[in-house]
Amino acid sequence: MKKALLLTFIFILIASPIKFSSGASTVEELNNKIQEQHKQLEDIHKKIEDFQKVIATKQAEVNSLKKQMAVLDDKIEQAKLDLQANQLSLDTVNLEIQSISLEIETKDKSIEQAKIKIAEILRQIYLADQQSLLEIIVLNERLSGFFDQLNYLGELQNTLQANVNELQTLKTELEHQQQDLSNKKISLLDLKKSIETSTSLLEATKESKELIVSQTKDSESRYQTLLAQAAAEQDQANSDIKTLEAALREKLAQKPQDYEQLNDTNFIWPVNPLPGITAYFHDPSYPFRRYFEHPAIDIRATQGTSIKASASGIVGRAKDAGFGYSYILLVHAEGFSTVYGHVSRIDVVEGNFVTKGQVIGAVGGTPGTPGAGKLTTGPHLHFELRYNGLPVDPLNYLP
Repeated sequence: MKKALLLTFIFILIASPIKFSSGASTVEELNNKIQEQHKQLEDIHKKIEDFQKVIATKQAEVNSLKKQMAVLDDKIEQAKLDLQANQLSLDTVNLEIQSISLEIETKDKSIEQAKIKIAEILRQIYLADQQSLLEIIVLNERLSGFFDQLNYLGELQNTLQANVNELQTLKTELEHQQQDLSNKKISLLDLKKSIETSTSLLEATKESKELIVSQTKDSESRYQTLLAQAAAEQDQANSDIKTLEAALREKLAQKPQDYEQLNDTNFIWPVNPLPGITAYFHDPSYPFRRYFEHPAIDIRATQGTSIKASASGIVGRAKDAGFGYSYILLVHAEGFSTVYGHVSRIDVVEGNFVTKGQVIGAVGGTPGTPGAGKLTTGPHLHFELRYNGLPVDPLNYLP
């Protein structure tokens, strides 16, 4: 009986429901603001999608200076929207962090209040536990009153067990919110990097337009000359890469022991792919496709971003072309090779062995900077994957 009474009084503590009134209106206001900003984000992303479609259509027809300028104008507007979307996302996550923090604070206070109640009820249980069964019967004037008390305590046990489960749910929700808060803070850091990237790309696109205007002086003939030079530059690079790779593999075949290091073809991304891919393998919307195919993917990245070796390999070429098209060629096992184009810095030496993930150089592509080459449209990494000397789609081999 004493044990039953003890359990009953313990459950009495939890019987009173835990309420979260403190700060609720503030949380509600924050959540309403968050919903509004999510709606704004949807509208901005829809505009971005519309711009992407327009740009893709125009790029497929870029064969004149006027059309190239129109594409760049659209890209500038898209970059502005990207920046606006990232800033709005940042503000939204900040609001979400405030909302979650308030909810956690409220629940923490409620749990603390529950603990205080537990301490008080335990004290009362201790005092009640000092009474003998005979004393409890004597304190009731009639025997029926005694049994009524026992029935009441039994009902309390059932009710309080439900409240115990509710309290456990509360603790679980609290843990989830704390984890959610931690994830939001990580998202905040990622968004800050995205804003930096968007800002850089916007400036680079503006610079690209200014450079083309400066180089062509609104002359269509000068623009066509630049296109021809860019095509020749790419043809020369492609020819050199084929020749150099074939020569290096022939040399390695004479020294099989050198191949022992080349045992890894599980490729990784050379730069973070999250900012996005701006041009795909043999992309039909590639602006200069009428002059040359695009044998790679272009990965958006800020100027100076570190480039990592996609797999272990030997440096077949580390071409520093000054303000022309600079690139790095790595030769890998099983007939594979990778090319990293528009590099602004080279950190490796031809003939050296590099390990997967090792920094080999830095991203370039900003118009008018070392390694960018002709008619580049902004900072990015031109990434090729070749098999037996022929370009293949890198996306089929990357994780």
